[in-house]
Amino acid sequence: LLDGVDVRQAASTEPLSVRQCCVLLRDCASALALIHSRRLVHRDVSPRNVWWSGGGRAKLIDFGTLIAMGPQTRVAGTPPFLPPEALLAQPLDARSDLYALGALAYYAVTRRNAYPARTLDELPSLWQMRVQRPDALNKEIPSALADLILMMLSPDPRGRPMSAAEVHERATAIGGLDR
Repeated sequence: LLDGVDVRQAASTEPLSVRQCCVLLRDCASALALIHSRRLVHRDVSPRNVWWSGGGRAKLIDFGTLIAMGPQTRVAGTPPFLPPEALLAQPLDARSDLYALGALAYYAVTRRNAYPARTLDELPSLWQMRVQRPDALNKEIPSALADLILMMLSPDPRGRPMSAAEVHERATAIGGLDR
């Protein structure tokens, strides 16, 4: 019933523009802020679960893996977008979804996964490697956006933005978007 395509399809021929990436971050952060205010974690923010509408807006979909913040008993999500704490059975919070959103933004502007794992077993060794800066792969990306994406991809949750509201504000400013 939604007009448009998922982000995987939207970025299949060329990376999203800086403005489009900022819209993606802003719109998804807005949806995540609501989810997080209810003390819930989406757990699968990935290209197939974010819809790029014909009107140029991003919509977070598929809430089948939604869980309460805190300890979890089952790993869920798409490997390249799974935060380390999910695989290590550590408590999940808002920053877990922000990691996945950062991985999604990286994919959207580079057409590559920051951590190209096909299986969960591949992730620990990939997390040991340094992620290439998105602005090194796509010269159109300003350093402020690259810095935000890399901050969101911090393996340590304490290195990530504290809230979806912070991501919303920074993406809005970087993209020069209307509030």
